[in-house]
Amino acid sequence: MSNIIKQWYQAKIFPKLMNKNLGQKEIIQERINLLAYAKGRILEIGIGTGNNLPYYPTSVKEITAIDTYIREINSDRIKVNLYPYECENMRFSDSSFDVVVCTFCLCSVSDLGRTLSEIKRVLKNGGLVLVLEHGKAQKRLFQFLQKIANPLFNCLACGCNVNRDYFKLMKESGFIMRESSIRRCHLQPSFAAGHLYRAVAVIQKE
Repeated sequence: MSNIIKQWYQAKIFPKLMNKNLGQKEIIQERINLLAYAKGRILEIGIGTGNNLPYYPTSVKEITAIDTYIREINSDRIKVNLYPYECENMRFSDSSFDVVVCTFCLCSVSDLGRTLSEIKRVLKNGGLVLVLEHGKAQKRLFQFLQKIANPLFNCLACGCNVNRDYFKLMKESGFIMRESSIRRCHLQPSFAAGHLYRAVAVIQKE
């Protein structure tokens, strides 16, 4: 019975709560600004219900996307080639994509280090990864509150973590940060999720 309730919550309730939280004007503007860098062969990981699709540049006509939980995606303008792959194990050839888009997905992958390694593998030399996530706070008080809240948040938000330091792990994985910023935002609950990470990073392969 608990499994049935969990599936119902994941399919019906959580997407509505998430879309309302991530549908704020400031978040939409961040999506538009970030996706302006999307061109060439594009991979979006954790596409969900396709919240990014209206905000890609008009030059983008087709993308590849992955998500382990397949939902209905409606898009008249952009063709979406969707695969049920895990971020930690993408079944694409090396150096397949010019750009990888990650928005509010890296917070919930089970192995962030492995996911970043896979992103690095499938990107072409000089390729870009575009990141928009909520993550670890900069002030110690909020970091403490995030540490306390994370187990509950992980349960209620379908595996989401609120205290990941994306930039540290990206640099350790070999990504070069072209643009990066951390700022407060109005994602709720604000003390836990209101710390917005934005990055445009490049990978240079030897």
